Amino acid sequence: MKNTASWKWDNEGRDVNYPLGVADIDFRPPEEVIEAVVSKAQQGNFAYGVQSQEFSNSIVNWYHKRHGAYVEPEWTSYSPGLITALKMLLEAVTHVGDNIIIQSPVYFNFSLIITRNGRNVVENPLILEDNHYRIDFEDLEKKASDPRTTMMVLCNPHNPIAHSWSEQDLRRIADICNKHHVFMVSDEAHSDILFNGQKHIPLFTLSQETAQNSASMNSAGKTFNTNGLYTSYTIIPNSQIHEAFNNAYANHHFDYNMLGGPAQIAAYTYGNQYVDEMLEYLWKNIVYLRDFLQANMPEVKMIKPNATYLMWLDFRAWGMDNKELAEFFKSADVSINSGDIYGSAGKGFVRLNVGCTHQILIEALEAIKKRYDEGLKISVK
Repeated sequence: MKNTASWKWDNEGRDVNYPLGVADIDFRPPEEVIEAVVSKAQQGNFAYGVQSQEFSNSIVNWYHKRHGAYVEPEWTSYSPGLITALKMLLEAVTHVGDNIIIQSPVYFNFSLIITRNGRNVVENPLILEDNHYRIDFEDLEKKASDPRTTMMVLCNPHNPIAHSWSEQDLRRIADICNKHHVFMVSDEAHSDILFNGQKHIPLFTLSQETAQNSASMNSAGKTFNTNGLYTSYTIIPNSQIHEAFNNAYANHHFDYNMLGGPAQIAAYTYGNQYVDEMLEYLWKNIVYLRDFLQANMPEVKMIKPNATYLMWLDFRAWGMDNKELAEFFKSADVSINSGDIYGSAGKGFVRLNVGCTHQILIEALEAIKKRYDEGLKISVK
């Protein structure tokens, strides 16, 4: 993995042997995906591209196959990344000075792209109880009712808390936002990574009203390890919003990715079994991490996951700030994502990526335990 111009291994992993921060998996994509990219490259045509009907159809078929959801091809639009798509949706739906709701702790790029584009971040903090997060609906209603609030950015499954929201939760969110005319944007990048029978519920499937008042963003990147191809898409059933999104897209002069498009088509065409097998492998890693923590450092709590390969770990019992935690992990030859980058609610937490080989996870945890036993164990017990 090193010496491949990989952010994970050649940047994050430059000073450590076990990079477990950035949200990339270490698994080779299906061979059909690699073959699709090679075949396209061998055509020798890397000119400007155009979104193909096959690209749209791959989304339609994948959502039907994996999620039992109906998508019209014309609802879909290519984007070179989910945060890019969010920027264009901000331009299409909101105005400078508007309030945008996010649910912290949450993916840090939400707040960055909102504030960089002159909008205001309004947090609807999640409530942690009994090692499980829930939504503060009373607070959400209050903030959605403010006439300056025009959008809510939902993360489902939620990064970093490793949780896929239930249909009941999603319906309550939608009811509040529809009532107060707050447009919903659902980041569904981890929607294929669900465990133990948990089903992903695309936001637009809840009702016609919700479909017309929402956009969903997704990508094959997290599932098939193709993030570096910068190929994602939006699903926007509302034709007026979709036209406004396409106008924002045109203003930025983005074009279809000539290699990323075929990669996604192949992944969504041939990747069903691959995903099933990967989920089984990932769950074994999650169980190993949970059991390891309970056996060796029980004061560290892993938030109970039902989705994603990004585990949210509560280290507050150690009494360290996030800078000290990061230094501890670096001294153990491991890199992680510091919890405070996900908002103030992440102080004392760490996000750890188990989307690696089982052997790498074992070695990394043993390195953490060794460092823990050397100097920390006495002070936290």
